[in-house]
Amino acid sequence: MLRPLQEPDIERLAQLWLHLACSHHPSLPVTFWMARAKELRRQLTAQHRARKALSNDEVPGTINHWVYTRPGSDTAEGLVTISDNLRVETIFVSPGEQGHGVGSELMEQAKFGRIQLEARVLEENLRGRYFLQQHGFAETERQFNQAANQDEIVMNCRVA
Repeated sequence: MLRPLQEPDIERLAQLWLHLACSHHPSLPVTFWMARAKELRRQLTAQHRARKALSNDEVPGTINHWVYTRPGSDTAEGLVTISDNLRVETIFVSPGEQGHGVGSELMEQAKFGRIQLEARVLEENLRGRYFLQQHGFAETERQFNQAANQDEIVMNCRVA
């Protein structure tokens, strides 16, 4: 089941993201990802509060978060974040839910009502790159990410 992000989801999602980031990027130290997890937690909290102040619906030009939960559960098992109605900022699924269509469901939500999407993935994240390719994304550009000391691959998908 997909639903908007709720404040109680944030800590679990930040921890889940940290676990997955560390396991999919073995060349980068855990401290690299810990700093980014802290920033993710801060951003999710701020964006959730700003969204709550506006409305519960998607507002063009803002950041939208969609959370996956198992039927009958409120526990967040996955997240997709779309910014500026164009970019998939993050998409991830808990290990126990991977391979069951959850990521595809989140990606379909990201694509809904959009003409095209962009995503960025670090070169060594082979699973992330493969997932994006399976959902119609193709590499359009590479930019060197100095902090990660590797290429960041820009991928685009024409939806409609």
